[in-house]
Amino acid sequence: MNYDNNRPKIKRRIIFAIAIIVTAIIQNTGTRVNAVFDAHAFLLIPLLISISMFEREIVSALLGAFAGLLWDLSAGIDGYNGLVLMLLCAVCSILINRLMQNNIITAIVLGLSAVVIYIVLYIMIYIVLDGGGYPLSQVLRFYLPSFIFTSLFIPIYYFLVKTVFESNRTVEEY
Repeated sequence: MNYDNNRPKIKRRIIFAIAIIVTAIIQNTGTRVNAVFDAHAFLLIPLLISISMFEREIVSALLGAFAGLLWDLSAGIDGYNGLVLMLLCAVCSILINRLMQNNIITAIVLGLSAVVIYIVLYIMIYIVLDGGGYPLSQVLRFYLPSFIFTSLFIPIYYFLVKTVFESNRTVEEY
């Protein structure tokens, strides 16, 4: 097996892993870089969806699980982020590789859908079932502004990931 053909692929995946680590640090530390008022951007979701649009299913799922575990470590949650992000990435990759075209419109649709799924599942599991207060109030104060703020990053991440992918593409990926 000739490993020289895989160098661009390995380089690309290392760049994606570093991008996930940097994004997780920005998202999960107490900085105000990713926050406007009470809204916090869920930066890992648009990054992972963008990566999943260019990678295969297994790689997407593994990168999603990796990012989710980084998020779980800082949030003190018992694997919710790892599981949900892994599934979102795998489904996104399957949809792009089998049903949908890879373009900015699809990225926006998949990115917004992923954020909505993440938020709805989180509210159902940790707020409604746990009896954690008034879900409607929390949706209007935190989750809706966070959804809007996160949506601004979808095109940015899409074009950055697309640039990395196109500059590190192997022969069989053309």
